[in-house]
Amino acid sequence: MADPLVSILIPAYNDRHFGEAFASACAQQGVELEIVVCDDSPGEAIGATVAAARDPRVRYVKNRERLGFAGNFTQCFTLARGVMVKFLNDDDRLRPGCVAAFGAILRANPLVRLATSRRQPIDAAGAALPDVAATMPITKVSAIMSGRELGDFVLAHSINLIGEPTTAMFRRADLVLEDGGIFRWGGRDYHCLADMSMWLRLMEGALAYYAVVPLSEFRIHAGQEQHREEVRTRCLVERLWIVRQARARGFLSAPVAHRMALANLRARVGPCLAIPGLTASENSALQELLADVERDIASLR
Repeated sequence: MADPLVSILIPAYNDRHFGEAFASACAQQGVELEIVVCDDSPGEAIGATVAAARDPRVRYVKNRERLGFAGNFTQCFTLARGVMVKFLNDDDRLRPGCVAAFGAILRANPLVRLATSRRQPIDAAGAALPDVAATMPITKVSAIMSGRELGDFVLAHSINLIGEPTTAMFRRADLVLEDGGIFRWGGRDYHCLADMSMWLRLMEGALAYYAVVPLSEFRIHAGQEQHREEVRTRCLVERLWIVRQARARGFLSAPVAHRMALANLRARVGPCLAIPGLTASENSALQELLADVERDIASLR
């Protein structure tokens, strides 16, 4: 069998919403594809859902031991056979036609290395939610744009307007792994900003496409890791890492954009220091981060 055009990759762990995510992948039509499910869960529910579908396009892998977030994403990527790759988080959904639409754009435009779109926030029950800052449209019409300019825009505003792993699609050959890790960039392993570490690498010196129509649905629910207090400080630290690494790779070359990125990061750190119940270690880490940001800002004067 010839390699498929697109690999939909589902690094699965939680089974609560997996059925909806998997069904949205199976419903994709209009393009030759495979669906790769890498099951990192301790149970059998995800495997049972896959088996019940009897879809010949599906390849299911049950991990022998827990790989964790980055390890499971990396495994999915290395198992992919498609020319193009579409990640799908196990609690999100693709809208009908998503993969075919992105596939057409990437095939017609060799210089476009990242195709993304507006995404629709949904709640735990799958009902539509109002837009949050990160899901607001960045253009009024679908457009091809400079990857460097889009990267500068999201970095300067300190908001991921490009989307989560579910949102975007790209050519497998365009994403080079660093030390074998999909979320490793500049010698650091990203977790909170794992998606942005991929998007910026792809957009460096290339074009990006943004569809103004939502082509995926991003689920917001209490069980997500980013809502845990212990993750809070790490996420802020990663924001400084990514500003520094992106600048080293040619993003934020204009001083005004660099200063804006640092100022917006500083604005995020300050309120966290006033959170009741902040542990001593968190307080120390945040104070150190704030000092680092202030030093970077001072170096621009």
